[in-house]
Amino acid sequence: MRNLSIIKLVSLFFILFLAIINFSFIVEYERQIADLRYFTFQRFMMGMRTIGDEPSDRDETLQKLGIKLSDANKTVIRQNGQKILEDSYCDMILYQDKLYFVPRDPPPPKKSMVKIMLLAGITPSSDQEAISMDDRPALENLENFSLNRLWVLWGTIDTVIILFFIIVLRKLLRLRSLKSAIRAFGDANLSEEIPVDSKDELGEIATEFNLAMKKIHLLKEARTLFLRNILHELRTPVMKGKMLASIIKDDEFKGQLRQIFVRQEILLGEMVKVEKLASNEWVLVAKEYRIVDILDHAIDLLLIHDTKRICIHAQEITPIILADFELLSTSIKNLLDNALKYSKEDVIVEIHLDHISICSQGEQIPQQRLDFSRAFNRDVESTSIGLGLGLYISNTIILKHHYQLKYFYEKRTNYFKIYFDNNDIR
Repeated sequence: MRNLSIIKLVSLFFILFLAIINFSFIVEYERQIADLRYFTFQRFMMGMRTIGDEPSDRDETLQKLGIKLSDANKTVIRQNGQKILEDSYCDMILYQDKLYFVPRDPPPPKKSMVKIMLLAGITPSSDQEAISMDDRPALENLENFSLNRLWVLWGTIDTVIILFFIIVLRKLLRLRSLKSAIRAFGDANLSEEIPVDSKDELGEIATEFNLAMKKIHLLKEARTLFLRNILHELRTPVMKGKMLASIIKDDEFKGQLRQIFVRQEILLGEMVKVEKLASNEWVLVAKEYRIVDILDHAIDLLLIHDTKRICIHAQEITPIILADFELLSTSIKNLLDNALKYSKEDVIVEIHLDHISICSQGEQIPQQRLDFSRAFNRDVESTSIGLGLGLYISNTIILKHHYQLKYFYEKRTNYFKIYFDNNDIR
């Protein structure tokens, strides 16, 4: 089903409703006009009978019927008027916004009818003996049609519908303003309050949003302050450790100790990146890079001297993708780190046009740990198996790139595959 905004849906409903109402009024208007004209036609017929009877009070009788003898030229009326109704002897014609009843001679009887009349003993009248209908005067309608009440009702209903639509539309447009304010707050982290200018449901929503926005803003400030302090407290011993490691005389031990502190410093930097990713504050700086260059940088981030266990199998043509170089390298580094940690065999990295695969032999990952969208997805946490942040960090970064991380297990081999968007492959 296609997405249809509430404003468009309500607008279409009002337009359809207004069209149905106006169409109904047009039909009713035409019906009433037809009824009035037919009633006038009946009065004209009664007037013709009155003329035929030639009563002494002819004019008064016609006046009671709402008609009178017309002085207008019947030929002009026939030529310039519009015929509305007719019978065998007269036509009701609309001329200059008035209705006239114009007599006419009936057509001569057919020969077959004359023969039937003669057989029945009836002698048809001659043209001289017959009273010509065309000699009778036309009748003019004196009553005016008044549909003012219908017009007033029609205009009132249309006005009420339009005013109601304008009121509803103004309310709905405030929803659009509320949506824009929410989007601006989410994109730019703005803390400006939404103005509340009504006490209806939309005003209550705006008030509640302002309260929620204040709480979120306070939480963000508290989180930033906490992260800033804890990173400062963690970096201080790391720096002191690096300084102490530099005065140790044993070169081998000094190098190992220094590598540990460098590793901790890099992890602190990654924690900052993950925190920004989780709070959706990190803006990707996506550029075109070869996947091979990103993989080489990920191996460098492992801080291991012996990289013989990592075997790279690449095709002749390697893909160029849009990515944040540092973030995607960190994601691949975490996958490589897990593969090296939980497997004693070589780790194979296969580069394809649409994905990169990291393969390592070992036990299958338990089902409860395959939810990469949660940071801590283990029943029991211990220092021997870590906190389970590696896959969460990798999955978060990959989703941020609009890529997909998939896990497969086949023949005692774990497969982690990152599928790229085909539109970004060069």
